[in-house]
Amino acid sequence: MNLVGLLLTLLIGFSIFITFFSLFLAVIKRSWQAMLVCFIASLPISMYFLSGNPPISFLGVAPILFLTLTVIYWRNSRNEIAQ
Repeated sequence: MNLVGLLLTLLIGFSIFITFFSLFLAVIKRSWQAMLVCFIASLPISMYFLSGNPPISFLGVAPILFLTLTVIYWRNSRNEIAQ
């Protein structure tokens, strides 16, 4: 295995770990910062899935869901501070 393949494997592996960990943390704490980390960490995975066959490529749009949840959590946190 060459160096580029190893680095790509490590990048995807860490990205998957960070995505699921931050998603779990964001859902439990309702934290928009953790959801933003989840969005950023899911970008390499989504690029990989978007290059696949059509049934798999639909998983590439998951960051849009994460970004939407980030905005929702951010607005809810602003409303809680204002009250």
